Amino acid sequence: MLYDLTKAIHILSVITWMSGTLIAALALRYPVAGILPRVQGFDRRVTSPAMILSWVFGILLALQAGWFGAPWLWVKLVFVFILSGLHGAISGRLKRLTWDAGSTPDPVAAPFLPVGITLLVLIVLLVVLKPF
Repeated sequence: MLYDLTKAIHILSVITWMSGTLIAALALRYPVAGILPRVQGFDRRVTSPAMILSWVFGILLALQAGWFGAPWLWVKLVFVFILSGLHGAISGRLKRLTWDAGSTPDPVAAPFLPVGITLLVLIVLLVVLKPF
């Protein structure tokens, strides 16, 4: 029961984290006047805490299931570290663009969306398939 509850909270927090991150990446790529401060506020109040909850409950899951000896988990953790860094980069660029009241696309942000989606797909495949 505790494992199932931990897994449910982990999944919900990952969905929230990824949704917010992808929305922020889209906002950087296609900024719309008036939307950037809202996206930046959502990122600060919802997306970032969801990332922290994803980490906490993911670690609890790995401890409960005894996965720390599994190679697939370590590969997944590398991808999650990169995804966390990507979220930090997106948050920083979003804050800067909001502060500058920019309405032109951020050229640095172009790869953020495809990289984030690719990492998410790889992470899901590792978790579901546990290939090694």
